Amino acid sequence: MQRTHLLECASNKITNHSAKKWGPPQRNFSNVADRWSQILGVQIDTWQVGLMLVDLQIARMASTGQPDNEGFIDICGYAALAGEVVDG
Repeated sequence: MQRTHLLECASNKITNHSAKKWGPPQRNFSNVADRWSQILGVQIDTWQVGLMLVDLQIARMASTGQPDNEGFIDICGYAALAGEVVDG
């Protein structure tokens, strides 16, 4: 898959499908950060949720030894959302 197509797929996924399903990233990531902070007993910032979701995708691909385009699309999307909420 060409890089521009991969990025277009990620953009489409986070602005259409995921936005409709999960709502605004600032609100969604904030809720996740609050829950993870309670569970772990350490403060998790909203933008760190995006980084941890990126890491989750990397771990999944590493465990199977078979990276796939869908995983890379998700990584791009989570990184973009983390960048969006860092200022939020």
